[in-house]
Amino acid sequence: MSENAGQVNEAAETQFPSDGELWNKPQPVPTRAQLAARRQFRRALKRAQNPLYIPFPWLLLTLAVVLLALLGTVAIVVSLRGDASAPALEPPVQIVTAAVIQVPNTMSQDLTSAADADSAPKVILAAETPASIVLTGPAVPTVIITNTPVPLALGLQAVVHNVGNDELNVRNVPSLRGSDVLFRAPAGTLFNIIGGPQEADGYSWWQLHDPQFEVTGWAVANYLQTIPESSGQKS
Repeated sequence: MSENAGQVNEAAETQFPSDGELWNKPQPVPTRAQLAARRQFRRALKRAQNPLYIPFPWLLLTLAVVLLALLGTVAIVVSLRGDASAPALEPPVQIVTAAVIQVPNTMSQDLTSAADADSAPKVILAAETPASIVLTGPAVPTVIITNTPVPLALGLQAVVHNVGNDELNVRNVPSLRGSDVLFRAPAGTLFNIIGGPQEADGYSWWQLHDPQFEVTGWAVANYLQTIPESSGQKS
């Protein structure tokens, strides 16, 4: 067994060289084709790694397209300027002259006499006017002018009306629900309108101020009426 192992080691040493022999062995010199292939590979690798790389033929083509577009734009501008610089055509002018019509002397004399007759003073006699004039026709009813009620508005004065023997409820808020009656005002009570209107529960509410008792509240417009200016009241 030991003899066989020794023979195997000798065979392996003869087939495979040692590490020292591998390092000392001269490396083969690359050819020009190999060097060119390596350079092309490195360039292609750099181009693939650079996202902004544009091939040279594509760059030339892009520049050519831009140059053609620029030349076309310049040509269009020059042609438009040439059309604008062309002299404008003057519109044809046609002069129309009126024909002279000769009037006979007899006609001119008639016209002159008619003009003189029109310029002469004339006396127009009016028809006789009767001493008394009697008008006939249906009788016209007499128109009675009264003070028209003024609509309720801010800054005016209003009185309580159309309540009969009852009194007008003046509340703390403009609503029938959730409100309290502050006081009741009889017919003829004078108020200053200081707010409103507000719509609630189917009524129009106005905020009133009692100048006599210095109280304020809300009441519906159905039982309020403004005071006409002719009554002498001051707001």
